[in-house]
Order: sequence, then structure tokens, then C-alpha cells
Amino acid sequence: MTMHQDPDTRVLAGRAGQDYRERDQQVLARLAAHLYERYAPAVDRATVDRLVAETYAEFDRRATVKSFLATTAGRFAESRIRALAVARGAIESPLPRVLFIDDANAGRSQMAASLTLKHSDGRITARSAGLEPAGSIYEDALTAMDEVGIALHYAFPKPLTADVLEAAQVVITFDCADRVDRLEGKDYRDWGIPNLVGRPLEDVRRARAEIESRVLDLVRELGPESRWAASGPAPSASTTA
Repeated sequence: MTMHQDPDTRVLAGRAGQDYRERDQQVLARLAAHLYERYAPAVDRATVDRLVAETYAEFDRRATVKSFLATTAGRFAESRIRALAVARGAIESPLPRVLFIDDANAGRSQMAASLTLKHSDGRITARSAGLEPAGSIYEDALTAMDEVGIALHYAFPKPLTADVLEAAQVVITFDCADRVDRLEGKDYRDWGIPNLVGRPLEDVRRARAEIESRVLDLVRELGPESRWAASGPAPSASTTA
């Protein structure tokens, strides 16, 4: 049976959508002012405003729950602005910078980034991103990571952006290497671990174990003596003359 909203219900729904966006715009205006104050002169005000607006629009388009939309978008906007400042050489970044990329940023890449942060004890900067981000982290990925003491409940799928890719030194893809831009000066690798969509929990656990094994090797490789440790931003067309 098809259900139709009456006109009054549609009007109220429209007003509710307008209300949350008006409220969020006030929050975002304060956030943009704060971020500009924090990252100027590495990033100009127009760029800050653009990145905040772009990020909010992207998250608004994908989010099914709007309650914390401004907060979530604000966190990622700051991550993008910081990445841009690092890529431009305006912020000293002595730690190796690793970016994990998969299709949805809801399973493998999130697991890899969180395991890298855990096993490196903060000695490696690890980010994750997705080519087509999902609306939320996969339930079985949450369960599998809970089992090893890592909570992903506050994590959220993020899109791959040019600024985040630019700031990375080591780029690790999961079966999507052919869809990621290859920038000069970066170390690209592909970990052939299958997509977790539709897989039983036991398969997700096996994927977690394989990712963890590879992460441990990566952490050892990117130790204090590695070529990435204590180095500046990776050279690229936009950061060198």
C-alpha cells in the first residue's frame, strides 16, 4: 500500500530540514573563523570557507542522521585544511604519513588506519578515505575491531580529497589502485584484501588479522630510520617550483 504525506506534514518536514541547516550554518561560520585563525597564513580565508562548505555539503548529501552533521563535517574539514597546510610545507610534520584508501571507507581502510595508530603508538600519522563513501561503518567491522579493543563507533566514512592525497607519503589501496591518482614522490602500494560487503563475520575477522599482520610490517618499516621519518612534505607539482 502506498502512503502519501499530507500537505501539512510535507511543510513541517521542509521546515525541519531548513531549521537544521540554518543552525548548522551558524556553527560552521564560527568554525571557519576558528580554523582560519589557526591555520593562517598557510591557508587563506577563501580556501577555508570553501573547504568547510564543500565538506558540509558532501556529508549532508550522504548522512541519514543529521543530528551531529556540523560536528562531523567540521572534524573532517579541519583534517583537510591541516593536510593542505602540510602539503604546502607550512606545517612541520616529522611523522610518516600513511593514507589507506578503499571503495567505501567503511571497513578495510578504517581498520587499517586504526590498527596503524594503535601499533605505532602515535609515531605514524594514519588517515583513511573512500572513493564512494558509505553512510556508516559496516556493523561487522565494528564488531571485529571491538574484539581487539579498538572502538570505531565514532568513526565515519570520509571521501578521498585532493588535499588529503597530496599530504600523504605512503598511499595504500585495497583493490582500487587503478582509480587513484598517482602523484610524484609518493610510495603507492596495493593490499589485495577482498571487499567486506556481504561477507560473514568470520571472513571479516580473517581480513582484520591479515590487515593487522601487514600493518605490523609497515610500522616496522616506517621506523625512525625510514626515509619518511622526520621528513617534510613529499615533493609534488604543487609544492615545489
